[in-house]
Amino acid sequence: MGQTADVSAVVWSAAVSLAAWLWLLLFQGWFWRTDVRLPASREPDERPDLWPDVCVVVPARDEAAVLPASLPSLLAQDYPGRAEIFLVDDGSSDGTGDLARELARRQGGLPLTVASPGEPPAGWTGKLWAVRHGMEAARARDPEYLLLTDADIAHAPDSLRRLVAAARAGGFDLVSQMARLRVESLWERLVVPAFVF
Repeated sequence: MGQTADVSAVVWSAAVSLAAWLWLLLFQGWFWRTDVRLPASREPDERPDLWPDVCVVVPARDEAAVLPASLPSLLAQDYPGRAEIFLVDDGSSDGTGDLARELARRQGGLPLTVASPGEPPAGWTGKLWAVRHGMEAARARDPEYLLLTDADIAHAPDSLRRLVAAARAGGFDLVSQMARLRVESLWERLVVPAFVF
């Protein structure tokens, strides 16, 4: 009797999982598609006063290995308006904050502020505390938009411009874009979209 109950539980679990996946696949608007792009929009001209102020908030913890690829892509954003980057070093032990300052000094580009908020208070995780701290620092500059991005994401040179143009053209308060994930094996290609979405 016990073995029949075990098999029955496995069959029911499999049936419920199959039903959930079928519901997601058939009734959720093709949620797994990764070919959706920002809408084409007419950008304002290059006059900086026509572009809103933007602050970029980057929480970072032990990201020294990836910062040389990601941070320069933010510093070099082709954005006609005023933009500034706030990298919040969340207790790194690998010199993330110092490396960020050095990269900004060597490369130039958008202004960079590196902050360290210290240990999060009870009830906060490190990353969320870093994001909150970065948002508070950025809001002191009174930007119209905040861009929240991870420290391991490399941006196309026009990504900030395109995000702002899409938000303004659509009258959106929020525009979100998914980073293109590096997947190599067949299993990664199959599992990662489901994991992400």
